[in-house]
Amino acid sequence: MPLNKDNFDNFSRVGFNKNLEIEGLDCFTKNLEKHFFSQVTVRNCSISNDSVNLVIELDCNFGLTETLHHFEKETWGNFQSQEKSFAGALQQLKECNDLPIEVEEFSLFLKDTSIIINRIYDESISLQLENILIKLNEHAINFTKGFTEIPFEVYIPVFEDNVMENEHTLLMNIKSGNNSEQDYFSFWGLYYYSEDDAVVYDLKNRSIIIGNLQMLNR
Repeated sequence: MPLNKDNFDNFSRVGFNKNLEIEGLDCFTKNLEKHFFSQVTVRNCSISNDSVNLVIELDCNFGLTETLHHFEKETWGNFQSQEKSFAGALQQLKECNDLPIEVEEFSLFLKDTSIIINRIYDESISLQLENILIKLNEHAINFTKGFTEIPFEVYIPVFEDNVMENEHTLLMNIKSGNNSEQDYFSFWGLYYYSEDDAVVYDLKNRSIIIGNLQMLNR
């Protein structure tokens, strides 16, 4: 399918399960708010009461460059602390509950951009969040066009759209574990005010390309 804004918007319109009480959620949320300097909203998007699929939204009053600066200085995100890191806090949340807990989506809303990270295999976000932020920092000079234009939305990842791989296949890859961490570091979807449609950022070649890629829809 073409890479356009409607595809991205539809992706984020998911239903939320308000019937399931999650033990330790307040502590988890406060931990994220403290270390990410953000207002945090956590919702359960699972349609079943047998599991928990979290959508986590961080509303941070920093711009992209300021956020990456604090991340690089290890003053934002607290990734250096195993227990208090995002992965550590999530593990503590899991230990408070009998149901399996997975992070389906992690969204970071900054003053000048939104970064939406989606799960592509079990525990992919908790395992790769720090590495994704490292890559954002490394590639910011490229996907901001030398910091002359910051995309107002970044979708991580997007997939190549070809006849051998369709949306159903991508979803099955999650269930079967066929996606890998490298899929986070191949292509990202970007949306600029100067462009009518979203474009693709190729991490390997550090370039912005026009093409058909696939967003992973629920």
